[in-house]
Amino acid sequence: MDNKAQFISAAIHDCQATIRATDVKVGALLAALFLPFTHIVSLWDSLERIATFFDSHVFTVLFFVVWFVAIYTLITTISAIDNPAKHIDNDADCQGSFYGSDLYRFRLFDAFHLKPNGRATQTVSTFSSTFPVTDEDICNELTFEHMKLIYIRDIKLHRLNLSLRLSTAWFVISAIAFLTVRISCA
Repeated sequence: MDNKAQFISAAIHDCQATIRATDVKVGALLAALFLPFTHIVSLWDSLERIATFFDSHVFTVLFFVVWFVAIYTLITTISAIDNPAKHIDNDADCQGSFYGSDLYRFRLFDAFHLKPNGRATQTVSTFSSTFPVTDEDICNELTFEHMKLIYIRDIKLHRLNLSLRLSTAWFVISAIAFLTVRISCA
């Protein structure tokens, strides 16, 4: 393979590493946002005191909406994304053989069964025929895979950034709630 293919392969590995690092960050932030559920009773009591203090539940609603939307965006960040090939103008007619997209199709039941029934949708020879032959075809196929990974990386980073902003807003709301309860009890 030539330098171009090696460059694209390195870019693919870098993209994959960024996706993995993003998933680790999401997991840590998700764990942090789930932690307050262990104190939901005392949390609710504090929010009730704030509602009484301000004579409104707007603060409580805002607290829970921002909290749940932050959790939701984190869950969507680590969830599977639809086929990224749908978001690419595939003018080189790439087959997606690098990752073997749609080689296996599983049903809902297969997610719960220890031995899923998924069988390959192609034979070995049919799948082998999808592999690129020329150096140009190899570069096109690698570029196609890289573009799919870029889509996944970018949407994950976009969702993570939104989650971080929401988490920060939720933290500020929580700090205000904490201070309000402390001041009103003093």
